[in-house]
Amino acid sequence: MSKVTCKYFTTVLSITRKDEEIFEVAKGTTVEKFLDTVIKKYGDKFSKNVYSEGTINGKPYKTPNIYLNKSRIQWVQDFPEGLQTKLKDGDILWFGLIVGGGAIGKSSGVSS
Repeated sequence: MSKVTCKYFTTVLSITRKDEEIFEVAKGTTVEKFLDTVIKKYGDKFSKNVYSEGTINGKPYKTPNIYLNKSRIQWVQDFPEGLQTKLKDGDILWFGLIVGGGAIGKSSGVSS
C-alpha cells in the first residue's frame, strides 16, 4: 500500500470541508482510478469542480484540473501516460484552482 496526500483548494475545499486528506492506495493504482475513488466519496459536485468538459472542433473532451507533485497531469513532458500514471508512495495531488498573486508597489521592484 502507498500513502497519497490530497490537498483541496477553492470550490473543492467547500465540498470536502477539509484542506488535506491522506489515502492509502494499492500499488499500481492509476491517477484515473484514484480520481474515481475520490469522486465516489464526494459525489457529482466534486466531479464537476475537478473536471473540465466541453468541445474542441466539435469533439468532446473531459480533462481533470489537478496537479500531481506540483505538475499538471496533462503536461505530457511530465506525465507521458497522463491519467494512466501510476501513483507512488508520497505523491501529492492538488485539486481545485490554485490562485496566486501579489501586490504591485515599491517592494516588488515595479515603479508606478
